[in-house]
Amino acid sequence: MLKRSLLKKLFLLLSCLFILLMLLLFPKKDQSSIFSFEKEVKTTERWVYLIDNQNFVSRVNVVMLANGKMNQIRETIDYLTIGSKNSVHITKGFKPIIPKNTKVLSLDLDDDLLKINFSKEFFKIKEDEEEKMLSAIIFSLTAIEGINKISIYIEDSILHEMPHSKKPLSPTLNRSFGINKIYDLTKVTNLTRTTIYFLSKYEDYFYYVPVTMINNDDKDKIEIIIEELTSKTMYETNLISYLNNTKEIDYELTEEYLLIKLNSELYHDLNNAHLIETVIYSINLSIKENYEIRTVLYMVDDFIIRSFFI
Repeated sequence: MLKRSLLKKLFLLLSCLFILLMLLLFPKKDQSSIFSFEKEVKTTERWVYLIDNQNFVSRVNVVMLANGKMNQIRETIDYLTIGSKNSVHITKGFKPIIPKNTKVLSLDLDDDLLKINFSKEFFKIKEDEEEKMLSAIIFSLTAIEGINKISIYIEDSILHEMPHSKKPLSPTLNRSFGINKIYDLTKVTNLTRTTIYFLSKYEDYFYYVPVTMINNDDKDKIEIIIEELTSKTMYETNLISYLNNTKEIDYELTEEYLLIKLNSELYHDLNNAHLIETVIYSINLSIKENYEIRTVLYMVDDFIIRSFFI
C-alpha cells in the first residue's frame, strides 16, 4: 500500500516536471497577439494652406493622424515647415513656407485662442514671403475645430510686427488677417474685406485659392462674391472661374439663411457640363469665409434644389 502511494507521488512529481520542461522549451505565445488585434492607426484628410506653383497660398488636402487636437496642431505646423518629415507627403506642385529647422517650443490652447512659441529660425523667412507665411499659419490652424485665433511667440516673446517690413501685428490673429490680398482702394477708411475662393488646377489636381479683396465697396459681401466669380476679367489668369461670362445670379439674405437663385438656363448649362458641384462648392466656401450664416439654399424656378449646412 505504501509502495503504491510512493509510486503515485513519484508519477505526479515527474508529470509536473515534464509540464514545466515543456513550458520552458515552448514558451506560451502572447495572448494579446492571439486574441486581440493591433490598434488600427486612424487617419483623416484635413485642409492646410500651402504655396502653389504660382506662389499663391492655396487650400490643399493632406492626410493626418487623428490622435488628439494638440497632435493635429503639431502635425499641421509640420506640413507647413520646409524639410519636415511630412513635407515629403505634400501633393506635387505645392510647398511649405515656414523656414527650415523652425521648431515649436511650446503650445497652449486657452478656449479658442492658440498660443504658439516658435524657435528663432522663424525669422529666416524672406521679406516677400512673410505675409504669405502668416496667412498660411492662420488659415491652416483656424481650420481645426475649436481654434478661432492665434498668438505667435518667438523664443517666448510675442510677435508684434512683421519680421522684415516691421508692419505692426495684432497680439491675436484670425482669418480677418486676409490671404492673397488684392487692394482696390479709393480711401483708407471704411474698408471691406471679402475672401473669395477661386478654383485652380495643377496638372490633374483641382484645388481652391482664397483671395481677400480689400476695397471700399459697401455692397453685401455675397454680391461682391458673385460679381467676382462671374467677372469677365479675372485678377489672375491661373484662377479658374467656371462662372465666367455666365448669366446673372440673384440672392436673398436673411438672419437665418442665404438663398442663392440660379437662372434656370445657367443651372442646366452647368449641369450638362458637370460643373454644378464645383460652382456650388466655390460659392459655399466663400460664404462660409464671410458670414456667420451656416444654411445656404439654392433655388431654380422657385424650387429649392439644394440645401447646405456649411
